[in-house]
Amino acid sequence: ALAAALIGTMSAASAQVYLAGNLGQARIDVDCSDTVSCDKSDIGYKLTAGYQLNPLVALEASYIDFGKVKARVLESGINVDVKGESSGFLLAAALRHNITPEVSLVGRVGLAMLKSKVTASALGFSESENYNSTKPYLGLGAEYALNKQLRLTVGADFTDAKVESETVSVRLLSAGVQYAF
Repeated sequence: ALAAALIGTMSAASAQVYLAGNLGQARIDVDCSDTVSCDKSDIGYKLTAGYQLNPLVALEASYIDFGKVKARVLESGINVDVKGESSGFLLAAALRHNITPEVSLVGRVGLAMLKSKVTASALGFSESENYNSTKPYLGLGAEYALNKQLRLTVGADFTDAKVESETVSVRLLSAGVQYAF
């Protein structure tokens, strides 16, 4: 109801649709203490469609991929390869603060609806399990306007994902472009 009231009070003349794509370093912060080897970082990405309600407030829907974590554990003398991945959708309000006409800081707050998958394989056999979670989402970023339509962006996206009975932190540090229509 609050969002509908905000939308109703915003000027339609300032509304603008934009698309953005970011690519960067992702991390799934799992516990690697009992592993033979562990790599928590990977390449991740985020694709966003946004609707600028006014110069300061936008609504965004994104698909985000936090990459994969890879580990090897030793179980009864057998090496077991474990892979985990987390991806899903973000719904957020983006709040912009203009530092100069070209440079803006952006804060994002919303919800992350993620699906995490864990796969263990050994001796030619493999087993997977999926976990769904809805958690709070926070994003921070900066934008540099090259012109009225095109912006260069950097960002940091933070949330949590459910893996088995645990909650793990996931993040994406990225750079990209945004195009307004």
